[in-house]
Amino acid sequence: MDFGLREWLIIIGLLVIVGILIDGWRRMGGRSKIRFKLERNIPDLPDNDNELLGPPRVISRGERTEPQLGDDPLSSVINEAADDWREPQQVGLDFDPDEPATGFSAVEPEPLVEPKAAEPVRQAKLSDAPLPEEVLVILVVARDEEGFPGGALLQNVMESGLRHGDMDIFHRHESMSGNGDILFSMANALKPGTFDIDAMDDTPVRAVSFFMSLPGPRHPKQALDLMIAAARKLSHELGGDVKDEQRSVLTAQTIEHYRQRIAEFERKQFAQRR
Repeated sequence: MDFGLREWLIIIGLLVIVGILIDGWRRMGGRSKIRFKLERNIPDLPDNDNELLGPPRVISRGERTEPQLGDDPLSSVINEAADDWREPQQVGLDFDPDEPATGFSAVEPEPLVEPKAAEPVRQAKLSDAPLPEEVLVILVVARDEEGFPGGALLQNVMESGLRHGDMDIFHRHESMSGNGDILFSMANALKPGTFDIDAMDDTPVRAVSFFMSLPGPRHPKQALDLMIAAARKLSHELGGDVKDEQRSVLTAQTIEHYRQRIAEFERKQFAQRR
């Protein structure tokens, strides 16, 4: 029987396929043996070998050390600051006299820029101010029927930055030294409303009136905060009651109403400039 080229190629291909199948069967059989040997040897391993990696540690809810508010260093600082809270201080809250007026309150007052020797020191007077459109008033009435001791009252308001000046009343200027525009003023609540600076040590004062006029300070909301701080300082140190313009106790709602009046005034001023 003669074989042609085609028949020989078919025979060779079949032999190659058979060889591949035999080789594959041999390899699979070897792996099965190896796997069988491994599985047979596993029970013979010592128990302590399983401790190399160690079992996973399960932390119960009771064992977890979650951070507590009292353990936070920042929270302790905040708590200490809250315990030491006090009224806003008047010292160091000077404004820059050369800053352009914007009509809106600033977050922080600008530091005072000392005038040069050749520049005149600007000191505003209440009598030179335009007619007020709004006046915010805070009264401080002495609890003692005798009134506030004149000397103690003078010392207290001087510490708050007020200076005796125009119209014989006290004014808080942009500068603690008494220079710059007037932020707010303090008058005697009883007629004639003035203070005799030379006789204050011997003259008790029954009540005083803090007031701020608009238009007036360039940062009215900040000026209001300073006026409230000065009134509360006087009330706390000399024994008085802080009241609003209606002679009612000054409340947070009243202060918010004052702020709204300032915001409305600023809105009108801005609309007029446009």
